[in-house]
Amino acid sequence: MKTRNDLDYANSQPNENELRIKNDIAKARDVLEEAGFYLGSLYHVDDVKRYFKCTNEEAMDVLDSAMDNDGTAETIWLAIKDIGEMMGLKEIEIINK
Repeated sequence: MKTRNDLDYANSQPNENELRIKNDIAKARDVLEEAGFYLGSLYHVDDVKRYFKCTNEEAMDVLDSAMDNDGTAETIWLAIKDIGEMMGLKEIEIINK
């Protein structure tokens, strides 16, 4: 039977600063969700770092470019329209002024 190394155990536990950051993130998410924003798909620099050796700044640049391109935006808008139609939602008529 392997005995627990107390130092390893202590280092594996979240520290006070990590807990505060997680709490702040949870509060921010709550505020945004209450304001009507969808937060089910958030990306982190670590998502990029799974594929590339890069700095946090470089990873953020990758995320920014990936999320802020015409292809991504068009795919999301088309999916919103298609799924709304499949759900039988009534489309709003757009009136040009």
